[in-house]
Amino acid sequence: MRTYLKKISLLLILLMAAATCFELGLWQWHRAQAMHKFQKPQPERSVVELTHAASAGSNLRNTAFNRLVTFEATFEKNYVAPNQLVTLANGTSERKDLLVSLARLTDNRAVLVVRYIFTGMYPYGNHPLRINGRLYPRQNIDQAEGGPGKLSRLDPALVAGDTGFNLFDGYVISTDGELAAPQLLSTGGAFYWQHIAYVITWWFMALLILSFPFYNRIRTSKVES
Repeated sequence: MRTYLKKISLLLILLMAAATCFELGLWQWHRAQAMHKFQKPQPERSVVELTHAASAGSNLRNTAFNRLVTFEATFEKNYVAPNQLVTLANGTSERKDLLVSLARLTDNRAVLVVRYIFTGMYPYGNHPLRINGRLYPRQNIDQAEGGPGKLSRLDPALVAGDTGFNLFDGYVISTDGELAAPQLLSTGGAFYWQHIAYVITWWFMALLILSFPFYNRIRTSKVES
């Protein structure tokens, strides 16, 4: 009786271990599929007010990435962002210096707006405008050297000390000019295959665990023969 209970306990432990490996493999599978999804353009969502997609002073939510937004603001200060890789309206991609303006909304809030390719001339006038564009997460890697009036990357943290505004995270590329504003796609192809490798590993381990009783029985029968 005691031997029988030990066998039942061992079988339950093996089943639980195999089920755990299977669930871990399934989790990695879902992560791989989610990553694969964001490597493709997504259906466009409706245009919303910037203040409905994001909040000043808060990190940009994942749901706000690539969102087409509109808002009324006044351009307060201009910067140049050198050596930025941009998509032009004709679909080609090139490295260009960009004119970036700090757009002030109501309640002392502001957001960085990429307006057009910088030609050496700064815009004139600061009257309120209706701005349309796509919202992107801030850049984390410098594209050029910074300096007075120059942004090494598109990141509101670089201008936080120059203004007293409550800044939105990320930046907007205006869709009213010569620049295109395509969806920003994930480039984590290597991570996708890494997740797939984990799926294979975990499910192979589950099969090994389930085959253990049969392997042990076969080995025992060979020894007895």
